Amino acid sequence: MAGPPGRDNASRGKQCYILKVCFAGFVFGEKPAMSLVLVGSALGGIGLFLLGMRLMTEGLKVTAGAMLRKILARWTRTHFRGLCSGILITGVVQSSSPVTVATIGFVNAGVLTLGQAMWVIFGSNVGTTMTGWIVAIVGFDIKIEAFAMPLLGIGMFLTLTGTSTRRGALGEAIAGFGVFFLVIATLKSAFAGLGESIDLEGMVGGGVLNDALFVLAGFILTTLVQSSSAVIAIALMAAGGGILSIELGAALVIGANVGTTSTALLAVLGATPNAKRVAVSHVAFNVLTGATALALLPVMMFAVQLLEQTLSLEAGPTTTLALFHTVFNILGVLIIWPLTEHLERWLASRFVTAEENEGRPQFLDRNSLEIPALAANCVLLEMRRVADVSLDIARTALTDPSVSLERLRRRSEIIQRLNDEIVAYIQSLSMAKKSAAVAEAMAHPIRALWHFTEIAELALATASHRREIEALPEAHRKKIAAYAALIVAELDAARRSFTDPTLAGPDEAATESVYQQVKTVVLVAAANGEINAGEAETALETLSNMKTTLRYLNRASKRLGAVTALVHVDAPQPEERFNSEAPPVATP
Repeated sequence: MAGPPGRDNASRGKQCYILKVCFAGFVFGEKPAMSLVLVGSALGGIGLFLLGMRLMTEGLKVTAGAMLRKILARWTRTHFRGLCSGILITGVVQSSSPVTVATIGFVNAGVLTLGQAMWVIFGSNVGTTMTGWIVAIVGFDIKIEAFAMPLLGIGMFLTLTGTSTRRGALGEAIAGFGVFFLVIATLKSAFAGLGESIDLEGMVGGGVLNDALFVLAGFILTTLVQSSSAVIAIALMAAGGGILSIELGAALVIGANVGTTSTALLAVLGATPNAKRVAVSHVAFNVLTGATALALLPVMMFAVQLLEQTLSLEAGPTTTLALFHTVFNILGVLIIWPLTEHLERWLASRFVTAEENEGRPQFLDRNSLEIPALAANCVLLEMRRVADVSLDIARTALTDPSVSLERLRRRSEIIQRLNDEIVAYIQSLSMAKKSAAVAEAMAHPIRALWHFTEIAELALATASHRREIEALPEAHRKKIAAYAALIVAELDAARRSFTDPTLAGPDEAATESVYQQVKTVVLVAAANGEINAGEAETALETLSNMKTTLRYLNRASKRLGAVTALVHVDAPQPEERFNSEAPPVATP
């Protein structure tokens, strides 16, 4: 059944109008050439914006890289300082994406904890609002061309005369600012022209559903271009040009703010569990903030306009949207602040790996601190776990070529986590009253932990040369393998002696003659041209790593032996504890 003629005609007219906009007036428009020019200018302006942001961000990352590392490493001890660090760095770099990626990198490296990284991420969301203010203030109140072109000239001069230097990076950043300001002028004129011919507000109507659609559009655009700043600039310019209402522009800004989390999610593919938790905290913050802003959009717009009047800001769509962007991110910080500890605890229970579980202490009972001799025995038992992991990494690197280097790296992180816990426990023990014997015993564990860490690092270095060693002539490869077999035998002897002090430990001198023989064979082969200089260097480095491993193993064995001899406390051995049905005692 056909509908009413009037409604059918209105529907057809609206469809034609949408087609007219999509094809820039090529078929239906009265001035197709003008529409194409305007659309082309808008697309070109967006492309230039991304180029300018890239130049500016990359240049500033190199120029301010040391400052970024210093701030993230030292200025994040409290929630407020972490928040301020995120705001400051993002304001300088003019993009939250590199700050997010750098923060995740620092978490991967163990420089930042989960709690510290979360607040840097929250601060970066507030800091990224600076771009909107630049667009709002510069784009409509200043003669852009008067200083944009000089910035381009100065920036390119510094770049060309300082290639691969910090001066060149600074020039790249200055040129990026020049492009950025020119883009603002381009987008301003393009969107002003499009605003005269496009009634987007009339096409989409109003209401909560359309607000949600524009949030989705902002999310998709940001995910595609990987720059929330670009999408927010589009929203500001479109609102300033009359294409979008302030409310729809605000919805687009909310979507862009949520869409920027895609950078963090891409950055943590294959990363550590803590890095994944940081990415999820970023998503949680932005989604919570965006959902709150969307639900309270009319109220927030009223509050923003009231704040605009209170601060005596010049009224205008771009200023209102820039202020809205800042306000709702600050609101997000206020909302997340009391929830941070709950969020951190929840995230700590997610993405847990076998290595992470193994990296949790099993013997460091805080109650034992009241009896120093028992506490010292707890340290000894936990150190034997560190020894097991360290020696297992070294043995695997020498005997199992199928194990990936990444797997060995993840195992080495267990040592670092246990080391941190043991050192903290020893420091707590040092505050308690203890006997002279226990005090003497506690002088050894720190050095032993360092030796075990070095053994793991040497194993990683050895494993990284496996392909080069496999490519050597068979005769030389077999000699290196024979020396590796001797090192493995010493590793096994050390492991047995750690749990039974009556057994013989590693003997560094027993393998010295073989080491010297194999080393001579490699040097002679290099001199005769049987292997090239690079192959010889790799072989000698591998031999040296194995020899040094045995030296550290010998020292660590003596340290553990000293602790065992001085702490005379009957306690279950690690094998007995691991096989026990009772749950392990973990550090609170």
